[in-house]
Amino acid sequence: MKKSFLKVIALVMAAAMLFSLTVSAADDFSVQPENTLQFGEDGKFRILQLADTQDDMFPSPGMIKMIETAVEKYEPDLVIFTGDNTGTVDLKMDAKYAIKAIIDPIAEAGIPFTFVFGNHDAENVSKETHYAAYRDFDNCLAYDADPEIYGMGTHNLTIKSSDGTKVAYNLWMFDSNMYDPAGGYDYIHEDQLAWYVNTSNALKAANGGEPVPSIAFQHIVPYEIKDYVVEVSEPDPNGFTSVNQDTGEKHHFALDPNYTEAGSILRENPCPSRVHGEQMSKFVQQGDVNAVFVGHDHVNDYIVHTTMNAADGNAIDIVNTPGASFQSYGDEEMRGCRIIDLDENNPWEHETFSPTFYDVVGDTEETRALAYVSDNIVWYYVSFIARIVPFFGEQLQQLLISAIYNAFK
Repeated sequence: MKKSFLKVIALVMAAAMLFSLTVSAADDFSVQPENTLQFGEDGKFRILQLADTQDDMFPSPGMIKMIETAVEKYEPDLVIFTGDNTGTVDLKMDAKYAIKAIIDPIAEAGIPFTFVFGNHDAENVSKETHYAAYRDFDNCLAYDADPEIYGMGTHNLTIKSSDGTKVAYNLWMFDSNMYDPAGGYDYIHEDQLAWYVNTSNALKAANGGEPVPSIAFQHIVPYEIKDYVVEVSEPDPNGFTSVNQDTGEKHHFALDPNYTEAGSILRENPCPSRVHGEQMSKFVQQGDVNAVFVGHDHVNDYIVHTTMNAADGNAIDIVNTPGASFQSYGDEEMRGCRIIDLDENNPWEHETFSPTFYDVVGDTEETRALAYVSDNIVWYYVSFIARIVPFFGEQLQQLLISAIYNAFK
């Protein structure tokens, strides 16, 4: 129902606006935008990670409210979208305006952003079309570092020291791709890893032969996460239960507590590729990456300290951030984002927490109503139509949201 409705609206808008989003042959996404990332005078740098915003040109008002409020409340120095930033959009215009909706609050705040693709973004509309839409924004730092390697948009961003004299930190952005032709989800391919090793070595050489402390971002979780999921005898409140459809037999799973940060939640089986790639072993080899941050599994929120170590001897963490989307599956009490705090005086450590939607916007009847309508397609359309009424549409929308929630909660 939603898709057909959106197609009609998008086509009408396209005709009315004579708008056409095309990718010119002259577009060169390998050109890196000016990078001004730098630690503050206090030696701090804050990242806001948004995973699986996964909506379309008429995005859920709850998600947009969360992005707007998170930017204002947490004052990040950089925003990173880790894939499935749009849903499976069918039209170029849908892609254009879905991207505009999530980037506008960040652009208005003057905060730089970057992104990687997930498995859904470009299922029907090309990655090139998406990239053109992102690069329309002056605050976009994303680029396609090597167009010859697998996927699109793998790149890195350096962060200068507070005095501006050197590269103090590095951020890796990997396109974890979409679907493996052999089956299942895709992974980071060999040529991508070769680019990583070469770039890592260049950074190391410029840093007196020492690895530059780094963290990585991608959509699909590395294969190694499977090593930290264990079967347990009883249901775990922070785990999940699998039911054999043939026998009805139940199996209970949780994260291994020996390697997992307290409070971590595993609501679904992690979904990496079926291929055991070499990404994590390359991280160990290079010694620079001390954590990889992912999305993809919307209802998982965990920090796993793996048995693989970075150059400082500490574990390389795998960190899953819960989804931000209202229009794809999720958990109302977990939906949110992630904050990552870096300190140039302690670069091999970082602090991170994952505020929920209600942590960000507050837990009131008004925000519960907003979440209810955002999560309910029929009522969302009612509120959307109200919003476009001239002069007092926004006020009318709020009244309708409250009335709908009170009637159906």
